Amino acid sequence: MERLRCNTCGAYFTAPLPTEVLTDGNRYQKYGYSARSLMAIYKYFAGLPFYRQSSIQKLLGVKITASTVFDQVELVCNDIYPVYQLLFNLASDAKHYYLDDTTNRILDAKPLIKKARNSDKTRLRTGVYTSGVIATTQDNRHIVLFETNIGHAGEFIDSILHKRSHSCAKPLIMSDALASNRPMGREVTMSLCNSHARRQFVDVINHFPEEVEHILSRYGEIWVNDDYTKEEKLSPSARLIYHQQHSMPIMEEIKLWGETHFANETVEENSGLGKAIRYFIKHYDGLRCFCSIEGVKIDNNRIEAMLKIVVRDRKNAMFHKTLLGATIGDVITSVIATASEAGINVFDYFTTLQREKEQVKVHPKNYLPWNYLSKNPTI
Repeated sequence: MERLRCNTCGAYFTAPLPTEVLTDGNRYQKYGYSARSLMAIYKYFAGLPFYRQSSIQKLLGVKITASTVFDQVELVCNDIYPVYQLLFNLASDAKHYYLDDTTNRILDAKPLIKKARNSDKTRLRTGVYTSGVIATTQDNRHIVLFETNIGHAGEFIDSILHKRSHSCAKPLIMSDALASNRPMGREVTMSLCNSHARRQFVDVINHFPEEVEHILSRYGEIWVNDDYTKEEKLSPSARLIYHQQHSMPIMEEIKLWGETHFANETVEENSGLGKAIRYFIKHYDGLRCFCSIEGVKIDNNRIEAMLKIVVRDRKNAMFHKTLLGATIGDVITSVIATASEAGINVFDYFTTLQREKEQVKVHPKNYLPWNYLSKNPTI
């Protein structure tokens, strides 16, 4: 700020900062809360790497290095972390989980000796994945969490369910059929994604057009039925009854069709179509769970769409340098996604969390996205 010196006594007088500037950070803070919020959102939602943000700012006449952008983003992570920690704890008692993962890369990641899934043996693990979970709480709030490390989605859901209260009923988990996505620590009800089963047929439609077109047409009707239950806002029990009446016959028809082909040897089991049929029959019990268990979803598309946020960052930035950098990204991306699910202005939300960081540490519950929305209805 502009400073003037008295020629008589030598005292300096500094012009005061405007109120709107002080609300965006203290007087010794070079980058305001709003600037930090934008840096975090650009990186972990828009997919703009730190070096690209630096280049854009240079075009605008602002010299800022990529490392400085990272430092400011880390400060955002520190201020919102109490909210993330509370979201993680709340997710442990959820009634339903969407679960999936996608590959990622951490340059400094060292191979780890970890226990193999469903075995007492250990083995050297090197694969880095970002696991994603959408947890639906008892009051129908949606919490989105991500974790990037050497490990699959099954290990991530294990860490969440480890904090689960023993008084809670068995949760429902929607996932694909990979064994690495199945939890081990707690008893759960597993359901499988019908989009994955349908995709098996889509991949071979060019080679078996007549057979596959009919199956895809029939299979697609279960999504039409599910859309109807949403439009009519049917209760979970009414939705289950509707699927039992209209979708279950379709599932049985597809299974019988595949079994008949195998029995008559009209489809080679090792062909593309044979593998698609075998996948459907092998995982039939999990695929039809939405017709037998109340509250089970029809597919896993929701978490796959949410993982696109991570994929967008991975395609642009290519990798994380360290596990710390990956964890910072997980925390910020999780809070962005959860706030977006709650329908609030994420930019204003992040700025408020930084401005009121001391209160956030003491009372993080007041700053959960849905509680924040009720306190700030215009946001």
